[in-house]
Amino acid sequence: MTSLTRLMATLFCCFGLLLPRLSQAAPSPDSAPVSPERADAILTRVGAVPARDNTFHEVRNLVTLTRPLESSGTLKWRAPDYLEKLTLSPRREDLVIRGSTVTMMRGTAQPQTLDATRNPALQLLADTLRAPLSGDTALLHRYYHIAVSGTEGGLWTLTLSPATNDVRHFLKQVAIAGTNNAITRLEVIQANGDHQTMTILP
Repeated sequence: MTSLTRLMATLFCCFGLLLPRLSQAAPSPDSAPVSPERADAILTRVGAVPARDNTFHEVRNLVTLTRPLESSGTLKWRAPDYLEKLTLSPRREDLVIRGSTVTMMRGTAQPQTLDATRNPALQLLADTLRAPLSGDTALLHRYYHIAVSGTEGGLWTLTLSPATNDVRHFLKQVAIAGTNNAITRLEVIQANGDHQTMTILP
């Protein structure tokens, strides 16, 4: 496995866009109404918050494993383009997206750094992670069809389905759930069936 492949896999597994165990299942693109104006209003409200510091608990379900993998740590967002995930348990792992640079470090190993602008797939992953936090609706619409349920000032869920074959090659679905201007959970289901579940805490 190349260093690029490992890093891209880690982006999914470590920054794992969040699929929490919701009390009600997130609506599918077929059942959720498509309302671009309401989706854009929700994302604009989320993007108006310039800095966030949260803790997380994540569950990763991989098709090659019989048991889920759990981890926890801290998340940091600084507008316009800095996103950091620090995994503290069960082992230390740092993952940072700063501008076009993606850096990963495990334990005391040397960090791995790549330029996302030189790899479209890596750029897709970085954009998918940061666009909701920055409120960049145009960027999300470039990659996804967006369906929405709920209200912008209350509970809401955005369901993103790939708009192009390039995106469909990596992802099956992304679901983002939140309250008012806060993302409380996200879902990424990969094309190979793997998915990650993360709950974001204040």
